[in-house]
Amino acid sequence: MQASFAILNDYKPIRQTAGHTSPFALRVIDTLNLFAGQGITAVEAVRLRDQGQGVAAIRTRLEHLAEHTYGYMIPRDLYYLRARARTKGDRSVGLIGTALGSALDIKPVLRAYRGVTEPVAKLKGFESSAEKLFGFTVRKIREGLMTPTVCVGYGGEIAELHALPGYAALQNACQTHGVEVFESVMSLTGMVNVGKGALAVAFAAEPHRFSA
Repeated sequence: MQASFAILNDYKPIRQTAGHTSPFALRVIDTLNLFAGQGITAVEAVRLRDQGQGVAAIRTRLEHLAEHTYGYMIPRDLYYLRARARTKGDRSVGLIGTALGSALDIKPVLRAYRGVTEPVAKLKGFESSAEKLFGFTVRKIREGLMTPTVCVGYGGEIAELHALPGYAALQNACQTHGVEVFESVMSLTGMVNVGKGALAVAFAAEPHRFSA
């Protein structure tokens, strides 16, 4: 809320300089998601604006979309993830489980949905897990998404993302079905919280369960 007031105050002279004298309002919408999941509603807002949709219609659509946005994330380093969780008071990730998972190279698939983040699968190996997440996303694309958008965030160089197994197949599926892929390097805040090399994939779809 404080940020919105700051924008309202600072944006007024910019609009006046550009010759815009019409009323200006700002609406804050909770995406109910994180990392790449926050991009789904942002992309849709721009798309609806370009279509000439009204403010009320855009707001209603985005609020509905936020309820159907799924953000999936696979961390590389379980020890780092556990340490960060503990600094925030979250002790749900145990040391024994972390040690065992690291020894066996088990990676959790975390899902952010409607404001709740939780593990939905445990897969072996980061690259294999990434390939399975991409494959799952391809299946959802073929079934039909609620927006023609897939957002992908990676905690490292984009070239590393492109080299992950299954990513080329995801890009091909998106092209075939008219879905646009938005790639981004994970924000510094994101990497601080989940560690370097983490992978995040997000899209909007009807309720479903993750399956590898």
